[in-house]
Amino acid sequence: MECVWVVILFLHWSLSGAQYFDLEGEDVVVAAAGSDVTLPCSLTPRMSAVDMEVKWTRQDLGDTLVHHYKNKQDQTDQDPSYMNRTSLFIEKLQQGNTSLLLKKVQVSDGGQYRCRVDSEHKQDQINVLLKIEAVVGGTPEITVLGTGVSGGVLLQCESRGWWPVPDLQWLNSEGAELSAESCGDLKGFNVRLQLTAHKSNNNVYICRLKQGQIMMEKQIDITDHLPKPDYTAAITVPITLILLSALVCVVVYYRRRADMCLKREGERRLHGVNFTDAHLEHVEHVLLISEENLDEFDLKKYDPSEESFLKMKNVVYACRKAQLSYCNLTEKSCDVLASVLTSNSSLRELDLSGNILRNSGVKILCSGLESKDCKLEKLSLSYCMITEVGCAALCSALRSNPSSHLRELNLHYNKSVDSGVKQLSDLLEDSNCKLEKLDLSDCSIREEDCAALCSALKKNPSSHLRDLNLNSNKPGDSGVKQLSALMEDPHCKLEKLDLSDCSIREEGCAALCSALKKNPSSHLRELNLNYNEPGDSGVKQLSALLKYPHCTLEILDLSDCGITEKGCAALCSALKKNPSSHLRELNLNSNKPGDSGVKLLSDLLENPHCTLEKLNLSDCRITEKGCAALCSALQKNLSSHLKELNLNHNKPGDSGVEQLSALLEDPHCTLEKLDLSWCSIREEGCVALCSALKKNPSSHLRELNLDYNKSGLKTKLVL
Repeated sequence: MECVWVVILFLHWSLSGAQYFDLEGEDVVVAAAGSDVTLPCSLTPRMSAVDMEVKWTRQDLGDTLVHHYKNKQDQTDQDPSYMNRTSLFIEKLQQGNTSLLLKKVQVSDGGQYRCRVDSEHKQDQINVLLKIEAVVGGTPEITVLGTGVSGGVLLQCESRGWWPVPDLQWLNSEGAELSAESCGDLKGFNVRLQLTAHKSNNNVYICRLKQGQIMMEKQIDITDHLPKPDYTAAITVPITLILLSALVCVVVYYRRRADMCLKREGERRLHGVNFTDAHLEHVEHVLLISEENLDEFDLKKYDPSEESFLKMKNVVYACRKAQLSYCNLTEKSCDVLASVLTSNSSLRELDLSGNILRNSGVKILCSGLESKDCKLEKLSLSYCMITEVGCAALCSALRSNPSSHLRELNLHYNKSVDSGVKQLSDLLEDSNCKLEKLDLSDCSIREEDCAALCSALKKNPSSHLRDLNLNSNKPGDSGVKQLSALMEDPHCKLEKLDLSDCSIREEGCAALCSALKKNPSSHLRELNLNYNEPGDSGVKQLSALLKYPHCTLEILDLSDCGITEKGCAALCSALKKNPSSHLRELNLNSNKPGDSGVKLLSDLLENPHCTLEKLNLSDCRITEKGCAALCSALQKNLSSHLKELNLNHNKPGDSGVEQLSALLEDPHCTLEKLDLSWCSIREEGCVALCSALKKNPSSHLRELNLDYNKSGLKTKLVL
């Protein structure tokens, strides 16, 4: 009999262990614009991924869905900008290869991608940074097209084969930029610019092309192409003088405008310029002598390179906020930044996200953070390849500086595990620590790490921490129970807690709610449980919390939490029974309440005590019936507070949109933002919306999103 049990246990271990895996890939992939690229992601040990769910997303664009494979087939819910450009290697899924093929790469495709693979028993994810290289095209060519409308010479400058599209300018012989008309199809990697040129001092006009560090020029003398002047008119001389005066005015205008733009709008105007040392010195000089305070300096708007940063370090010293994210900086830049931090500079906010600083760079930066002259208040080091070694150095520097002013620290997507979290816990336990906001999302934090953080905060009753972000980690229900014990502590001052994608089920949800109910002095205002699995049972626990008169929650995110009509009913019942509820924002995106669940939400919105201002119901299986119920409720409640309503990826159709139109036509409607993208709206529905807005001159609506419908419209209107 014992042998039989051994065999059964062995089989159970084998079957469950067969699904255990980790993901591996590459941290950085470089591709040329216009080419195809593979973003690597594979299971280890090798096993079949055919029956698993594979999801590729863009992290730097708020989890934008790039490609989704589920139930042995590709799904259609991807972002439209990636449609027909992505695919998995289906024939290689059997070997555990879940890499993504991205075709016809665009410059806008550059950014941080995440590969997430889910099986029945296991889930893992990795990130891949895609960097885009430019494609250099041909020399600009000038063509004379004939005589312009105003009697000048119509010139066309064209260059082919570029990506990204370069800046193209027409200049006179003195280098002043002239007003010209862009034309032609830019999708083919081509640029074309037309100018009507008139007779000048030397009749020379220049076409200049710029892309990054590249600059090309072509010039033309229009003397032989000018129309012969008519001397029969008596006013030839006065007209000529007038034209010359106008030309002088244009030159003076553009010179003054360029100077003003350099002082006030330099970042926008100078983006993409071929910077020389002289250019950088001049830009630095203009920014430093500006009469206005230099509040923010964003290197990406000039030249995102370490060379430019080193030449403009005086601007960083003088500014209040330095935006240096994704600028290809290394530890060499950290040496300069450490010097800035120790020199009593104006710098208060520093963003170094997306630079490969690694531990060596962070250690150099720490020499500035531990200085008593350092006044830095916000520091972002996300995607900087920092491990526990760098994290430990960072915490040690902050602890050694009791006068540190640091209020916000962002370590998103760094592998600061084990001793790194232990050092962070020691820092949070220190009574001199002034951190108010800590972002540890996607840092491989587990149950034991969560316990260390909570223990430190409980030991420090004077802790200033208000905002804690642990999303995309793996604390699970056990780790959340540790957090619950912290939330139960009357000294806990947390106001915002982000536990999105943390493997939380009903048990963890129940522990969290129980703790908040036991602490009537709780300060918690925002709770994010997106992409967990509490289900209807867990939501019932949350509902019991919302019913509690001392509940202080104002924002509750429950996107993709497996909520059906039952869970929706519990939420609505709780909010209706608590007239003193503080809840202002409710996010139920990607759940399954359907029309019946939305009908219950409508009953809530009809209640005059309902304080909801923002309701997200994206991808909730809502049809015409659910839409009609929502509109009817809002029309009946003249004291409604609802300002934002998101119904994208539902199917209200034109009939449902007509109901919405009737609502928008109502002078009592308080909606300011309405999202109806991907709602199968045709021309008829679009006409009804426009008609309603025209009939209501007192409408509060400021933003209407009708992207990706069937009316031919693809737009987001800001009214």
